[in-house]
Amino acid sequence: MSTARGTTLLVCAAVLAAGCTGPRVASDSAGVSLAGTWKLNTQASDDPQKILAHMREQATKIIDRNVAIQQARIAAGAAAPNDMPGDDPHGPRRNPLAHSPMAHVLVEAAARGEYLTVTQKPDEIVFDYGSSRRSYTPGLTSVVSAENGVADQRSGWSGRDYVIAVKPQVGPQVTETYSLAPDGRRLTDKLHIASYELPAVDLTRVYDLAEGTSTRRLPTD
Repeated sequence: MSTARGTTLLVCAAVLAAGCTGPRVASDSAGVSLAGTWKLNTQASDDPQKILAHMREQATKIIDRNVAIQQARIAAGAAAPNDMPGDDPHGPRRNPLAHSPMAHVLVEAAARGEYLTVTQKPDEIVFDYGSSRRSYTPGLTSVVSAENGVADQRSGWSGRDYVIAVKPQVGPQVTETYSLAPDGRRLTDKLHIASYELPAVDLTRVYDLAEGTSTRRLPTD
């Protein structure tokens, strides 16, 4: 076996040992409960529109760079004129994020309602934003539908955090982490979209416990 091939196999083995299917999570919440009704704190949260604007600038630069490369190749006789990217008014040059899987994930997260209601049982946790509702079984790994096919999904507890990791066959890997403050009155939702067609993106949204509600400790039985 060649040295190069041996090195490749060792790297692959190391990746597998590290757990490439997602973070290690547990089914036991260790008494932590996210249950309650939470209200978005816009002042403490990231503005998704600013993040989208930055992504749009990045996408435009990439498109313009690709156009310049193609023009240079045509000038050098290495490519035919019909190889040039089109300027379709409904295509990517009109909206550079129209076909961006990363932008689609961010837009979907930004469209969630102002209020978040979390319902928690030992074998189920539900995040209800009013306009969308997501249910998970802690510690479960499953196959779910994705924008361009299917994805491996893993969710569960990591200390005081509830982590949801989705790795599609085609598209960016997405990790969402819900973290409860020590006093139980603030819930932070951190969304990480791994690098795909654009550099990685992070969106943090902070929720305060709504008046008249409270988090509660799960029953031990």
